[in-house]
Amino acid sequence: MSVVAEIRARRPDLPDGFEAHVERQLAAARARWPAGPEPDASFAELVVARLTAEPRIEDLYLAWWCRRGDPHAIAAFEAAFEDELRAITARFRDLPADELRQQLRIKLFVGTADTPPKIRDYAGTGSLKSWLRVTAVRSFIDLVRSTRAQRYEQELDEAELLGLGDPQHASMRAELGAAVKAAFAAAVASLLPRQRVFLRHAYVDHHTLDQIAAHYSVHRATVARTLASAREQLVTETRARLVQTIGIDTDELTSVIRNLDSRIDLSLSRVLAAPSGNTRP
Repeated sequence: MSVVAEIRARRPDLPDGFEAHVERQLAAARARWPAGPEPDASFAELVVARLTAEPRIEDLYLAWWCRRGDPHAIAAFEAAFEDELRAITARFRDLPADELRQQLRIKLFVGTADTPPKIRDYAGTGSLKSWLRVTAVRSFIDLVRSTRAQRYEQELDEAELLGLGDPQHASMRAELGAAVKAAFAAAVASLLPRQRVFLRHAYVDHHTLDQIAAHYSVHRATVARTLASAREQLVTETRARLVQTIGIDTDELTSVIRNLDSRIDLSLSRVLAAPSGNTRP
């Protein structure tokens, strides 16, 4: 039974002319990727599962081929979208393009012990190119934030961050130091570019509100609001990440966050001292 007949057998309610639409796009896909495998029942199952009025058979074929883990499929995928991938990686200058591409390759086609390959999520409702663009941008943002958070965490000192330098707080420091460093570093990494840049000017360069405002041609009040919201976000997100990752009682958490809030200036001057990527907000 042909793959088109297989699709019809699984969905006898499909409208007239559906087979012709599938056959035209399948022919285009096979002509574009002659090294690809012959569509079989698993491809018919994928099409039926992703069925729309006019399914994007050519894109679904490439996604189905990639789902099989064939290195030739991955090479064909990357060749098909080379211009798009090059343009997207160029936007993320914190990391080398090769590293970004390799991490995306793993996410799309390999997955992890906890997460299946992302290519399995492609539903065929939009173009594979558009789907790749969204997936790649989200992946690169997460990767850059993670890398930035690791760098920030290395720069932090828990004694400075928490004010736990005296001996009576030794047990608390041992328990919370690593967790708070990681939570605060991730919170800094998640800030918007404008927030990070303004904070760097304020706490590393020691610029006044008026100096920052003049440099970026914005109102002084805009700078003040951005700095205030950034500080508030750092405290709020650090608290949320701590609650999520470790079990500490409310009183202890409140004490930690109070110390953190009073020492943000010192910590920011340390982690933001070496700018990376774009410096325009």
